[in-house]
Order: sequence, then C-alpha cells, then structure tokens
Amino acid sequence: MLKKVLIIEDDTALRNSIVQSLELEDLEPISTSSFTQARRSIRSNFRGVILSDIKMPVHDGFDVLRFAQARDPDLPIILLTGYSDVATATKALKDGAYDYLEKPYDHERLMDILSRALEHRELVLQNRAYRDELDAQKSKTATGTLAEQMEMHERKVIEQALAVENGKVVEAAKRLGIPRNTLYDHMTRLRIVAKAFRDKAPTAK
Repeated sequence: MLKKVLIIEDDTALRNSIVQSLELEDLEPISTSSFTQARRSIRSNFRGVILSDIKMPVHDGFDVLRFAQARDPDLPIILLTGYSDVATATKALKDGAYDYLEKPYDHERLMDILSRALEHRELVLQNRAYRDELDAQKSKTATGTLAEQMEMHERKVIEQALAVENGKVVEAAKRLGIPRNTLYDHMTRLRIVAKAFRDKAPTAK
C-alpha cells in the first residue's frame, strides 16, 4: 500500500501535529509549509496523496489544486478548511478535490479519508503501469526488433520474386541476383515453400 502524504500547511504547530499523527499510523508524511516548497514533489508519478490547507498566504489550496490537476488529474487532493470555509471546500470538490476536512480535524476521519485516497491512488498507478506494459507489448509486436524487421523485409522480397517467377526458384534467384543455393538456404530458414507461389504470377495488363 502507498504511504506518502504530502502535507502543505503554513501553521507550524498544526503541521507538526499532523506529521506526528501520520507517523504513528505508519504513514510517510512529507512536511512543507507552502505551495512553493511543495511543488517540486507534485508530479504525475507521485506515489501518494496531498493534504493541503485552503487558506495560506501567497498561494492557497486552490493554487495547489490547479497545479496538481495540471500535472495529474488523478492525484488525490484533500483540503483542510476552517468551519467558516465549508462552502469554499464544497466548491473545491466540484473543481476536482478528492475530499475536505474541517479544522480542528478528527483523527479517525482524517485516517479514513487518507486511507481511501491512498488506495485510490495505488489503483490508478497500477492501472497505468498495466496499460504501459500492454502498450509496450503491442509496440513490440507491431514493429519488432531490428532483426525481426530485417527478417520480415527479406521474406517479403523473396516471396515477391517467387510470385513473379511462378514459384521457380532458379528464376527467382536470377531475379534477386543471388546463387540458387543461397536462395534455397534463405527459404529453408524462413520456411518459405516454392510451390505455394506457383500459378500466382501477376497477370500482365
């Protein structure tokens, strides 16, 4: 399970209290006092969630929310708000915040929100990794290695020559400008059967 929680809180006493609470729950808090300090950690591959105060000097919780969503819309942002700012927090939910918590916060409520948010984040990252793996497999299947691409090209050239020469290996070898035995060797390696191309010569127009 993911354990990182990026804390953005300008109140030193509250920030330290949150850090201690999370450490007691075996989580891994990253303590910052401002958006400017925290922004270096906000990345699309961040393996955790963000817990941010709404009201802060210079940059507030909405700045955090907008920046995080620009980096990764699936990064959960939990906002801390005073009682008088519940309407603001509700607006933040509409803007994409994962959840909000009123100050002074209830420890059990905080842990419940963080637990759900971390589980959500873990599923998001797992799904991305799975999709990336599938895309890599599809790409490899589509293009293949350099050796595979060269083999495909060689097969195509030989098969075209055989098709034009109605499956006659000697004539196909002449067309390709290589010895007959060399062509036989390539055909054996590529499992190309000459008779499969007989009567397949293109019709002259």
